Amino acid sequence: MARRSEFYKGRRKRRNYALIPGIILMLLFGAGVVLFYSTQKYAIIADDGVSIELPLLTGKTTANSETGREAAEFEQVNVEIRFEEADYSGVPATAGRRVQPVRAIFVPYDDVNPERVHEYANRLSSGNALMLEVKREDGYLAWYSSAPLAFSYGLNMNTVESTDTLVSILSELKADNIYTVAKISCCIDTLLGSRSPDCCLHNAAGSDYFDGTYFWLDPYNNTVRNYTAQLVRELWELGFDEVVLDNVMHPVIEPLEGPDGTVVEQLFYTREMSTTPSPLGAVSGFAVNVAEQLADREQGKFLSVYINSTTALSKPDEANGQDAGLFLRIYDRVYYDTDKYAYTFNVEDITPLVTVGNVKNRFVPVVINYLPDNTSWILVDQE
Repeated sequence: MARRSEFYKGRRKRRNYALIPGIILMLLFGAGVVLFYSTQKYAIIADDGVSIELPLLTGKTTANSETGREAAEFEQVNVEIRFEEADYSGVPATAGRRVQPVRAIFVPYDDVNPERVHEYANRLSSGNALMLEVKREDGYLAWYSSAPLAFSYGLNMNTVESTDTLVSILSELKADNIYTVAKISCCIDTLLGSRSPDCCLHNAAGSDYFDGTYFWLDPYNNTVRNYTAQLVRELWELGFDEVVLDNVMHPVIEPLEGPDGTVVEQLFYTREMSTTPSPLGAVSGFAVNVAEQLADREQGKFLSVYINSTTALSKPDEANGQDAGLFLRIYDRVYYDTDKYAYTFNVEDITPLVTVGNVKNRFVPVVINYLPDNTSWILVDQE
């Protein structure tokens, strides 16, 4: 018979050994936090990264502070922060792969109406396109724009019906298999420049910059850049196949020297910059920004630019800021006003800069009363 115990044996408590690793981890974490904050003063920030240099390990001397505590003495370091101008030499070539030859007759702003455009189209014996000037240097638009800036400053000098008329013209041209190109002035815009000092370049007296004929906009100004991109999108939506940006440049001003021989600034910009502004930086930044805003365009829509400098055809023009090498990497075509004697030399100058596509398709000579022996050209008729 089993013996009964006269005493009750209590239940043994189960020890929760799982808490031990958790406590250890918490202690390690706490020690890491303390170590992190206590060694921040020994952090050395260099171009190649961040490192910790402890006095005991690096042999730094120590001295007593005013409070009697021991403090490390580090070698004196002079810190200099330098801001360098943006470098666009690494911008990849993404444009010009699908362009076909364009052989167009130029239609000036005053002739952009159904009757006159029809006459130009009937003269396209060896051509396949028309270039319509739809924004002049005076800032006038050939359609009614819905861009916010156009409403803010009353830039729409045409009625809403003008848009319908332009759409009808483009529809008829497309039905006849005629390629359509829109030309718009960008940094020369008297209408916007005279109504918005916030968008205009300024002279030494603080007035809006006026060259005697037109007002000039600031290429550094984001509002100007956004306005240009919005107009291009509208023109694509209206039916144009290609938009060409004209006057993407900086005014050329001869430098002046002060009494002490230093260069006196003659133009001032609408934004403060940490780097020294320059025509090349202004125009390159404008060109890249606008091209990036329009990089998502649908297939079959092209974006091009005018070159206004012979120098810029072979190397960056420090005076007006244009750079054909950069333009050809981000714009589908480069247009250039030339003549029948010089255009062949212009093709030779720009050929080394064309890394994508055919140079005779992507470089478009604009010639008065002459048809160049080139796959692409623009004919300007003058009496």
